[in-house]
Amino acid sequence: MEGRSFRVATFNIRHGARLDGRVDHRALVQTCAELDADLIGFQEVDDRRLRSSFRNQAALVARRVGAAYVYGAVLRRGLFGRYGNALVARGAIRDVDLMQLPRPSSRQPRGAILARVGLGGFELSVAATHLQHHPAQLRNQPREAPLQLRALLDALQQRPLPRVLIGDLNLGSSRAKPLLAAAGFDCVPESLTFPADNPRVMLDYIAVQGLRILDRAVVRSDTSDHRAVVATVAADPAG
Repeated sequence: MEGRSFRVATFNIRHGARLDGRVDHRALVQTCAELDADLIGFQEVDDRRLRSSFRNQAALVARRVGAAYVYGAVLRRGLFGRYGNALVARGAIRDVDLMQLPRPSSRQPRGAILARVGLGGFELSVAATHLQHHPAQLRNQPREAPLQLRALLDALQQRPLPRVLIGDLNLGSSRAKPLLAAAGFDCVPESLTFPADNPRVMLDYIAVQGLRILDRAVVRSDTSDHRAVVATVAADPAG
């Protein structure tokens, strides 16, 4: 892998909804194509739901960028509708595990996609996730996202190096980065991603182990309330 690099992105797409609530699939797939990423983790992805015209949003994006995809539902809505995470890669996706994350309360289920991904000469262990948010009305209750992140990191570390974690962690950098560092992961530099129109906090992360992050960019889209993060990643000579 030495001397080779690839691009990784994470994007909470908010089911492709603009800030006015209107779903715009054309703008969504165009934004995703412009990220020009070899590996993308998506959150808040619809499949066969009325509000998004019963489209499989992961398939729409994968087809546009010429990639394979895996969908991981965390909620079901109606007879066929699903809502969850997706992993899109310009390469083979195998050894997939759809992991349910710890949920101490009765709040929304959270999950992760664990997989082995081949990108040219790279073989990567990847986790894509969306952890529990912590709204103001629950500020006095324990956060669930740190517990979920630790469980996911434990599962990811059972897979071979190098490793990539991508997702909306619903944790600010002062909370997320120490947990990632304690597990031996390097993270993209501070990247304010939420809310999209005037970002004040970093919720969306790319973290690696056995790899180097060479650069990163934060990308605004009109099709979500989050900004996307994209990074160029290369093999770590010391790994």
